[in-house]
Amino acid sequence: MAEERVQTEVVETPPAKMEFRLINPTETGFLKHIEWNKAELEAAVKAKVDSYKGIVYTEETLKSAKADRAELNNLLKAIEERRKKVKEIINEPYADFEKELKSVTDLIKRQTEEIGKQIDSFEDKQREEKKQKIQEAYDSAIGDLKEVLPFTKVFDQRYLNKTYKLNTAISEVKAKIEKVKEDLSTIESVCGKYALNAKDVYVRTLDLSKALAEEKRLKELEEKLEAEKIRKQKEEEERKKAEEQRRIEAERRRKEEEERRAAEAARAEEQAEAQQKEEIPWQNEAEAQAAAGAVEIGMSVPETEQSRPVPEEQVIDPFTAEKPEPVKEKKVRAKFFAIGTRDQLKALTQYMKDNGIKYGKVD
Repeated sequence: MAEERVQTEVVETPPAKMEFRLINPTETGFLKHIEWNKAELEAAVKAKVDSYKGIVYTEETLKSAKADRAELNNLLKAIEERRKKVKEIINEPYADFEKELKSVTDLIKRQTEEIGKQIDSFEDKQREEKKQKIQEAYDSAIGDLKEVLPFTKVFDQRYLNKTYKLNTAISEVKAKIEKVKEDLSTIESVCGKYALNAKDVYVRTLDLSKALAEEKRLKELEEKLEAEKIRKQKEEEERKKAEEQRRIEAERRRKEEEERRAAEAARAEEQAEAQQKEEIPWQNEAEAQAAAGAVEIGMSVPETEQSRPVPEEQVIDPFTAEKPEPVKEKKVRAKFFAIGTRDQLKALTQYMKDNGIKYGKVD
């Protein structure tokens, strides 16, 4: 197919009607349909494909299957390469035309960019002037809230759009300032001791609900801590009360024990006095027996012992005489009781032990 080039011609026309016209081919002279041997190629391909239908490959014919697949892939590749070549030939005139036309449109674009820079400069100045007027309105309305509500928090970048009227922007800024004043007044009157905490939250968020929520949280926390404090105080009071009750009970038991011991001691003393009155002390009994001529003092002595004469003292020759047998003393039984301190009674008991005196309970 012979290649055709698109030729253009610039016709001098008034600026309002400046345009380009196609010379060759004209708008109706472009290729409408590409003719090619579709029927012939389609029949050949169909016959080729049909020759493979119904073939069942096995492990033994795997090599043959790979060869058949490669043959079909090569056929497909050849057709695709030809298609791409046709597309390249057809698109070549348009590519040249597009390149030539771009050199013309670039002239326009460069100039519009220059004009656009000036327009942007004017519009930037207008936006800056608009922002300055909004700033002045803010300064006149903010009062002593400038640190709480800086200009950056009330300014909206949309205010600088051409479609946003200056008066509307100023009205919104003033409305925001008034709302902040009202919200701070509400916080001051409602939040009480936690007003400063609520204000801190409000300044960060400009959200009254969040500020009030912070006040509520702190109040609930305080109530919780106070309740915990009261609970601990009650527990401490109950602990002290229980401890005092235990002390009182211990004191009561101690007094009862002292009274019991005192009563037992009194009873023992009374019993001892009563027994002393009923029995004759062994000392008095001994004195009475002595006055009556008896030889025993507080003890029972056999009658034969009482009438036995005392032997005369004999002279013994130490060289010729034998040593006489020692006379064994006869043991007697005495019945008596003793009254004294605990230490005295212990000493008496120890004395009897040390001297080999047997003692026991009085019947």
